Amino acid sequence: QELARQVDLEPAQVANGASELLGEVANSKITGEEDRYSHTDLWDFEANVEGSEAAFEAVAGLIPPEQAALVEEIRAGFVDAKDVLDPYREGKGFVLYTDLTEEDTRTLAQTIDTLAEPLSQVAAIVVVT
Repeated sequence: QELARQVDLEPAQVANGASELLGEVANSKITGEEDRYSHTDLWDFEANVEGSEAAFEAVAGLIPPEQAALVEEIRAGFVDAKDVLDPYREGKGFVLYTDLTEEDTRTLAQTIDTLAEPLSQVAAIVVVT
């Protein structure tokens, strides 16, 4: 934590990091390739969503008030991304990725894609402000 506090990051870098975490979900976690032997992809999926949300919230205050609708759309997208995981919770974790159907993974992917689009706009906004 001490080392992390010493790193200087520009708001656009943080915003891009939020988008990249979701891109990682879409590119490797949704396919089941990330944890092909342990099948614990949903744990990673959740961690990426949480990390992306934390990064977004770190820069959300820099988004001008006239773009409050974008902020609310993104926050709602994070709620949806968390909610879409709920049916797959089991105990303190999740069902194995191999238990998901093709429809399940399609729903997860669509939810991430819906969130990723408005989130991708944030870096350009915070670089200007």
